Amino acid sequence: MCKKSLLLFLFFGTVALSQDFSISGIIVDENNAPLSFVNVILYEEETKEAVTGTSSDEKGAFVIESLNPSVYTVEISMIGFKTKSITVTLSENTSLGSVSLEEDREQLNEAVVTAKRPTIEKNAGTLIFNVENTSLSNGNTLDLLSKTPGVLVIGDNIRIKNQNTTIYLNGRRVYLSSQETVSFLQNLDASAIKKVEVITNPSSQFDAESGTVLNIITSKNVSPGYKGSFNGTYEQAIFSKYTLGTSHFFKNNWLNLYAGYSFSPRKENKDQDSYIRFFEADEMTTSAIWESDFNRITKSYGHQGNVVADIDFDSKNSLNLTANIFLSPNKNFKNGQHTTIRNAQRQIDSTFFTNSTITNDLSNIAIGTEYKTLLNDAGSELKIGGNYIAYVSDQFQELKSNYFLPNGDFLKSIAFETNSTQDTKIATGYIDFNSTLFSGTLETGLKYANIDTQTGLDYFTLINGTPEINIGLSDDFNYEESIFAGYVTFSKEFEKWNFSAGTRAEYTDVQGISLSLGNVNTQNYFKLFPSASIEYQLNENNSLGINYARKIERPRYQSLNPFRYFLNENNFNEGNPNLVPSIEDKITLSYSHKGKWFFELYYQTIENSLEILNFQDNETFTFRQLDANLIDFFQYSFDAVYAAPIGNFWYASFVTSTYYLENEFFAVESISQRAKNHTMGVFVQAYNQITFSQKGGFTSDVSARYISNLISGSLDYKNIFDFSVSFRKSLWNKRASLSAGVDDIFKTNNVQVASRYLNQDNSYFAQPESRKFWIGFKYNFGNYILRENKKTITNKEGDRLNKP
Repeated sequence: MCKKSLLLFLFFGTVALSQDFSISGIIVDENNAPLSFVNVILYEEETKEAVTGTSSDEKGAFVIESLNPSVYTVEISMIGFKTKSITVTLSENTSLGSVSLEEDREQLNEAVVTAKRPTIEKNAGTLIFNVENTSLSNGNTLDLLSKTPGVLVIGDNIRIKNQNTTIYLNGRRVYLSSQETVSFLQNLDASAIKKVEVITNPSSQFDAESGTVLNIITSKNVSPGYKGSFNGTYEQAIFSKYTLGTSHFFKNNWLNLYAGYSFSPRKENKDQDSYIRFFEADEMTTSAIWESDFNRITKSYGHQGNVVADIDFDSKNSLNLTANIFLSPNKNFKNGQHTTIRNAQRQIDSTFFTNSTITNDLSNIAIGTEYKTLLNDAGSELKIGGNYIAYVSDQFQELKSNYFLPNGDFLKSIAFETNSTQDTKIATGYIDFNSTLFSGTLETGLKYANIDTQTGLDYFTLINGTPEINIGLSDDFNYEESIFAGYVTFSKEFEKWNFSAGTRAEYTDVQGISLSLGNVNTQNYFKLFPSASIEYQLNENNSLGINYARKIERPRYQSLNPFRYFLNENNFNEGNPNLVPSIEDKITLSYSHKGKWFFELYYQTIENSLEILNFQDNETFTFRQLDANLIDFFQYSFDAVYAAPIGNFWYASFVTSTYYLENEFFAVESISQRAKNHTMGVFVQAYNQITFSQKGGFTSDVSARYISNLISGSLDYKNIFDFSVSFRKSLWNKRASLSAGVDDIFKTNNVQVASRYLNQDNSYFAQPESRKFWIGFKYNFGNYILRENKKTITNKEGDRLNKP
């Protein structure tokens, strides 16, 4: 009995000594209202080290459990309130009762100043456009990019420095065609965008074909807690359209989570006037003139979902998981065109009316992961990641043209159907390493990318309403591309010099097989892409730099696809299976003054530049848009950027570019096989943010853009002008905001485009809905004040302008 009693005593005594206790409480403000998502951190009094932590719930309550007896300091903090510390000697379950936090008036005033921070940062080769919480963050991301300094959106083309650019989302490349990218960006809610990075000189870490880069960065929580928002935007142009979206953010000491969804039903109108003057065999005499009026009404229902999770295992190891889903079911195009055919004396020869409908179902799912680990205290870092993209598109078209004599008598009818499919799988994997070396930074890595796409087109001629397959215009096209890449870059700062040099090596294996044409494109090539930059700090206010880079642009599988997509039986787009990659060389001289003025003088040449050329066939009276390699392209340009606050209420930026462009291409429909196109031009873009109220709750964004002359392949653009104004007002102590604006107020963004050389004379004036009024509302809930990061308040304006 004595031994049993001793054992029972030791057992229960041990349990008592190891008993776990808890600390709880309720956090309120000065008006005794509960405060949710307040940070509660527990420190060991003796070691001053953080033990654990939590945050208060919606009722202001918190509890920290499983604590050993000891002396602790409980630190309670929340942005906008003074931090409170309470010492607790824990020997039993302890309740702190009601803990009242006092508002920090000085910190709240600083948070107001943050709302007026400059929205543009600039350094050599990169411009950063901060748009979070501005009136520009309402609407869709494509509209946002059209107002981003240095970015040019013309139709389905997004350009930087007159170059097609590569789109990245959170550092991951978006593998879509130009039209698909536009659709993707139209359905990406701008309220989820934190900033846009305009990178004109990408480092070797980016893909070699990224001559210029637009990296779109979405928002993240900066402090522990939860916040969310609902937003909606209504647009009125010729037709009305709207976007509804919601975003949710959560962060604790190991997880940073973002989830967003938007739904965007859209009805859009496009009018276009076209002119073609066909020639006789002598290439001088007019044979016929075709004038067309075209109208397209598009209905779409885009669903966009994004999830980003950053998981911190400890201070040195983290994992990033992302998923982006874009669904566009039952997108419908209703096209109507009236064409008048005249003879050389401009007398009506005949007319025809074309009506067609296109239905498209599209899905694009992209998932990615990245593991990052810090290898030592010196900052050496290793990243391993991969991405997978599944893209599926199904499209059906019905078309019928009725021809009439000048007196209105029926002449003939042409009708056909097409059914096309596309299934694309893209997989990438990479490993990046950076470390200090010789007091500098060494960056190196490997990457593998594989693109596998299968497309098919069935063309049916309708005879008395019965479809009959046309083998000559039907095809299956399978395309596979594998890229093996490695890069190394070394950079170092010493005294007044900043030096960086690197190279990227890429081996590419391409195979494209057409069922009707056989093996049409097989390429294997190895290329090196060096880059180097040197910057010299003349003094505190002035610096000089020089940069060189070589890049590649590969033809995308859509461009290599030999299919024809018809606007009508006489007008179609056609891929080119004989395309080869283009190689770009660019050298830039740069100068900056006081972190406000930035100047660049550069020369760029592109061998086999990839463009879309318009050709009219004067014998068959057809018009086609063909993907083609130019013989040569080069440009000289002098760019200037000014970005700085003007007083306490006005922030302004100006981008100007004066340039000369010239290209040469094969004129495949002319006797003379070569043609040149060239122009001098000026690009001017201005952005202004004006704060009307002292508290920063009422602001306005004013942007303007002008382009005097521009060329793209054989096309000439002239006098493009855009002027847009928007306003934003914070409501209910920043819990909500109301924004409204008008884009392209004077309706001058759409201009006539012409191609006139040798025996080619054609032009068109496309008029999509560019002028529109919009109004947006956003409501924040949860701990929405977390959007203000205390860390950014302390930065100086000059630092924000000079550092990315």
